[in-house]
Formats: sequence, structure tokens, C-alpha cells
Amino acid sequence: MKRLLLLTLMLAAILFTGCGKQTEKKITFSDTGIQSDVIGVAINGTTLTIRAAGTYVLTGSCKDGNIIIDAPNGKSVNLVLDNLSLTCTTTAPIHVKDCPLLAITIAERSQNIITDRHTYSEMLSQDGQAKDASELEEIPNAAVFSKCPLLIRGEGEGQLVINADCYNGITTSDTLNIEGGVLNITAKNNALRGKDFVSISGGVITIKADNDGIKSTNTENAGLGYITIKGGVINIQADDEGIYAPRSVNFTGGTVTIKSKNTSIKTEGTVNFDAGIITVTSKKDEPVMADKQLHKSDALVTVNGKVLE
Repeated sequence: MKRLLLLTLMLAAILFTGCGKQTEKKITFSDTGIQSDVIGVAINGTTLTIRAAGTYVLTGSCKDGNIIIDAPNGKSVNLVLDNLSLTCTTTAPIHVKDCPLLAITIAERSQNIITDRHTYSEMLSQDGQAKDASELEEIPNAAVFSKCPLLIRGEGEGQLVINADCYNGITTSDTLNIEGGVLNITAKNNALRGKDFVSISGGVITIKADNDGIKSTNTENAGLGYITIKGGVINIQADDEGIYAPRSVNFTGGTVTIKSKNTSIKTEGTVNFDAGIITVTSKKDEPVMADKQLHKSDALVTVNGKVLE
């Protein structure tokens, strides 16, 4: 409870102070380097390391660069993406090592592209097999990889394209909140992954995943490991499961369309269709699987062409 209260206070602080023009610090990427006179950052070639809280406006284009957030002290870090095109071939393009909270704001009318072309050979053990889950959580394995709470929001018609050519799209080993923005995510593995929970309250999100679309994985804490969709327009095309969480999957609003080759919505706990419009198309006999309970109240749910009563 204390942890959730602290996270709520941090989110509120960002909403009031995160994007103030008087505190913005502009940083420009190019193929040859990074231009900035901002205090609190370190630049090494095309690698930017942010070590202090604040709002940073990122723009420009770079064919092989990356951003590291290592700011454990102070308040949150807010990255404003304002026509940024960033590709990385050696690690995650955006890697959050330590920070109380990272907010990514998609600037109004901006077009942003984050591309991950890292091969992730370090995810394999010496015998060529995948390392266990605890080891993988420490390895940057997504275009946007965070070990801290992550918030994504958008201004106006700003767009963020995530090309995860090798593994996950957006991953955090903590909590993932999406409040708005136009997001287009293509991933070789999972598109959106928040270990503790994923909460979506707005935005237009399009997902194409070779594995799962939206995923939460925490099984250690009984109060975590859930996905809640409160609003937004979400379209998921997944080669495995559309949405998976061990504790619960909850719909309280929004319009969600899922097309999956495996189960579209799966949990070992409860699926709650409380509100919203949910359309599911799956090649499996059980498109929606809830080991404990499937509860429906006011949502309009269509499963393989049939309205769920």
C-alpha cells in the first residue's frame, strides 16, 4: 500500500511539473554525436547518460546510439520525445538502470521512432540455452528497458513507433502505466511487458507481436501480476497470447481488439469484463481462459463472432 501511494504521488508531481517549459533541457542526437550543454548528463560519442532528475527534450536522428538513465536521487526523470529517431545495435536504445520513476512524453505532432537491432547474445548461457528468468530480468532486452516504474503519455497527435527487431518492445521489471499517446509497437517477442502490473488508461495502441501482446509476470506478490485496461483504443495481433497475467485481467473501459494464434486472454486468476468493448478472435478452442473465474457485467464482449452473455 505504501509503495502504491508513493507511486501515485510521483505521477501527480510529474503531471504538474514534468513538462514545464522553464525546466526543459534540450538534447539533439546525430550520427556523429550528441549536442547539449545540459548539466546532469554525460556524453560519450552517441551514448547519453542522464544522472539527474528533470525534464529532457530529445530530438534528432542517430543510426547507432542509446540513452541510459541512472538517476537514483531526487524526483522523476521525464523524457520528452520531440521528433527523435534513435536506433541501437549494441544494447537497448533506452535503458533505465535506476530512477524513482521514468516518464516518457510524446510531444505534440511529433514523429518518433525507437529501433532495437541488438542481437542479445548475452541472454544465452554458454551451452546456447536461454538463461533463467531472474538472470534475464537484469539484461536490457527491449527497445525501452526499465528496472523502475515506467509511465508513457502523449500530447495531441504525437506518435511513437517501437521497432523491436530482436526481442521485446517495452519492458519494465516494475510497473508500466500508459496514459495516452499514439503507439505502434512491432516486437519479435513480447510487445508490452510490466512485471508487477500493466495499466492502460488512454491512447491509441497498435501491437504486432511474434509472442505475447501485453504481459505481466509477477507471481511472488499476491497483489501484483495483473493487467488493467481502463480506456484507450488497443489493437493486438499476437502469434501467441494476446493478453496474459497470472493474477487477473481487468477491463473497465476502452475498445480492445485482439487477434491471436493462441489464447487471446489468459490468466491463472480472474478475467473481469466490467466495461468497454472487447472483440476477440482466436484459433484456439478457448479464446478466453480464466482458471478461477470469468466475470462479465457491462462490457460488450465478442468472442469469435459470438456475443458473450
